[in-house]
Amino acid sequence: MLEIVRMGMERRDRIAEIWADAFEQDPLMKWVFPDDAARLECLTRWWGFCLDHLPPGSEMHGTRADGCVAYWQPPKSQNGQPTGNDEADRGESEGQKAFVSMMTELVGDLAPSRMEALGKMQQARLDEPHWYLAVLGTSSQQQSKGLGSRVLAPMLDRCDRIGALAYLESSNPANVGFYRRHGFEPYGEFTLGDGVLITPMSREPRPPE
Repeated sequence: MLEIVRMGMERRDRIAEIWADAFEQDPLMKWVFPDDAARLECLTRWWGFCLDHLPPGSEMHGTRADGCVAYWQPPKSQNGQPTGNDEADRGESEGQKAFVSMMTELVGDLAPSRMEALGKMQQARLDEPHWYLAVLGTSSQQQSKGLGSRVLAPMLDRCDRIGALAYLESSNPANVGFYRRHGFEPYGEFTLGDGVLITPMSREPRPPE
């Protein structure tokens, strides 16, 4: 029986590898990292950085066999504004500086345009409190086996139980139907970069049966 487990940082490197493989042909990531030969390595570093800077309260669920991992960020307070905690805010600022440094190293002069585009995705997020599905990635050899649905189930069930909104952005039109089958609905779309279509989607909690 396929077991879904909470994932921790002890699997940090393996999770980064899974997501890099899963997103190597993603339209947004192909634009952010246009060098085909270097993209997999760039994505591995990118996802490793993200894992090193998880917001407090984040959760990752995945298959024990390490084929699929979902990463959720918890609802933000104060609409994501500074916390008022000097230490936390200073850590966020240092993280932003490290991100800029990494992007400049990975894509050089392209870094400002890529970071500006990614900032637009942040600005498009819902104002209402919500659980944010930041990443759902399945390794290329494990796709089309229903792993994504299984890995999403624990958090979607929790959202239904506690009456919480869920949110994501799909950067691949081919995935919109999958998310709609799990209760997410588009509420508009916008383009980034060279015509990369982004579809924000939200999911209302389902009443108990």
